[in-house]
Amino acid sequence: MRAVRLSRRRVEFILVPLVAAFCMAFIIGALVLDRDSRPCPPANWNNYLSVSLTGSLLSTSNVSAITACTSASCTPASPTFAKGTSDNSELLVHQQDGTWLLKLDAQPPSALNFRVFDASGKVLTAQSTALNWTRVTGDERCGGRMADIGLLLSVP
Repeated sequence: MRAVRLSRRRVEFILVPLVAAFCMAFIIGALVLDRDSRPCPPANWNNYLSVSLTGSLLSTSNVSAITACTSASCTPASPTFAKGTSDNSELLVHQQDGTWLLKLDAQPPSALNFRVFDASGKVLTAQSTALNWTRVTGDERCGGRMADIGLLLSVP
């Protein structure tokens, strides 16, 4: 009779917890997979990049436009062309605090090419910058707003 009790206890202490753990893992996995199958909400946010200029007061005060593009082929040839664009995707807008603001869509680029122009359309400086965005809302699958990035452009 004692042998029966020991084998029953082994079943209770080993087999029952293993079956329970397997069932819990299956249920949790099903919940996670089901949650990820929902459709993503529409992207209704923008990401922002703020550019500050460094250099002498004379050189930074001569800046009349800054352009930014994801490749060299889309950089406008002159500030006049950039100011004529209907959206702000290629032109940084000068702010009252002296910075320049670029409004980007929901999927911001990982690198940008900047060109700084004076009033006559002369390129004062050009710089390529890699951007390290940090997500502050949402998730990797559906996206979300990124933390604003501030960077410095040196004007000789």
